Amino acid sequence: MLILKKLDSGFSSFEMTLAGLLLLVMSVIAFLQVITRYCFFYSLVWSEEITRYCMILMTFMGAAYAVAKQDHISIDLLSDFFKKHHIPIALILNLMVFLFLLVCVAYGSALTLSTWEADQRTPAIGFPMFIVYALVVFSLILAAFHAFVRIVSIQKSKETA
Repeated sequence: MLILKKLDSGFSSFEMTLAGLLLLVMSVIAFLQVITRYCFFYSLVWSEEITRYCMILMTFMGAAYAVAKQDHISIDLLSDFFKKHHIPIALILNLMVFLFLLVCVAYGSALTLSTWEADQRTPAIGFPMFIVYALVVFSLILAAFHAFVRIVSIQKSKETA
């Protein structure tokens, strides 16, 4: 359990740092685009594409971080219902999140593989699209790992109680 918690903490730090770096990269590229367009009357063709893919990765890394910190959406109505009937809401919610993420990983992996086989490239810079999809799947795997750690820790705390 200690190893899982250390991995969980390390992945959380990685996700938060990467999301911050991606935000910085997006800001710098957007600033450069504005400067080149309005000062030099020249548009950077690749800037919008790079910014879009940074935003996608930052969003999914942020979602994985939210799962790690238990900051994802919770529905009060369901929480109240489960508490009234003495059903462990945290366990059920984390199981639902974990199963949903596993389905997303499965379908995302299939999409990544088909994109790789089709050799799709981004329009402006010619970057392989399967890498973009693979990074999304990677962040979904991290989120599933965080949910799994929450499930294990809830089970351990139930056993010791």
